[in-house]
Amino acid sequence: MTQTQIDVVEHALRCFRDVSICGWDAIPKELQSYFAKYMDRDVWTGQSDLQSLREAALLILRDAITRSGEFATDEPPEY
Repeated sequence: MTQTQIDVVEHALRCFRDVSICGWDAIPKELQSYFAKYMDRDVWTGQSDLQSLREAALLILRDAITRSGEFATDEPPEY
């Protein structure tokens, strides 16, 4: 994993553990795009719906574990 991917997973774990301390502004700017890809859209503004931040964190963790999505590699899986 790259350092950025590790940072995304670390922040996702924080958000999943306690979303009240992990608002959108608490996510570093360079990591916000990773979270935005997994979040729902607000029907009025079209921006990321903050209600789906915890779900986005869970999906990021899922993809990191399964090495899919943003965490996919071209290398064959190790068993």
